[in-house]
Amino acid sequence: FNQAYAQDFKYRIEHHGAQVTGPRGAGAQAVPFRMPANAEAGPVLSRNGLSVTAIAVEHEPVEPAVGYRFDYKGRSLVISGDTKASENLQAFSQGVDLLAHEALSPQVVGIMADAAKAEGATHIEKITVDILDYHTTPVEAAKIAQQAQVGHLLFYHLVPPLPVKPLEFIFMRGVSDAFDGPTTLGKDGMLFSLPAGSDEIQFEALL
Repeated sequence: FNQAYAQDFKYRIEHHGAQVTGPRGAGAQAVPFRMPANAEAGPVLSRNGLSVTAIAVEHEPVEPAVGYRFDYKGRSLVISGDTKASENLQAFSQGVDLLAHEALSPQVVGIMADAAKAEGATHIEKITVDILDYHTTPVEAAKIAQQAQVGHLLFYHLVPPLPVKPLEFIFMRGVSDAFDGPTTLGKDGMLFSLPAGSDEIQFEALL
């Protein structure tokens, strides 16, 4: 990834200036870790009070697959990664402040599958059926959040994308019946903040 973006880093810094796009923000460092088994947490990083652990999730045939838990100064966040409904993820999400969970709407994907079939696009129809195997429905994610007693449920990595408001209503159907806490349908540009020493979760749309 660093090699692929090397010229992009260079051009942006030269074009916008180091004060706007600081060179220190370029690139990433890979951190290898042991793949955890179910009921185990895989330590990824522990630095300056921040603890990052990997959690085994279920995304067959893609293997290995992990989610991540972040703990810092009494605040906690779990990011599911790509997964179908996972009891292991639920176990490691117990009591977290924020659960960011992927979600696929079978209803909206079903509309796509029907349209593909009507048009004779068999390859698209096959894909829309196959992807149901390794994703979590919004209601399943809401049930996980309820059982884990999380503070806030954030849906991210939405399948499919939701370009118009009516699709959002279909996507969220049944979620409030399964989870009685606050829920947010994630959109690009949202910023979430969990201030240390507080129970608050603040978020704003930056775009």
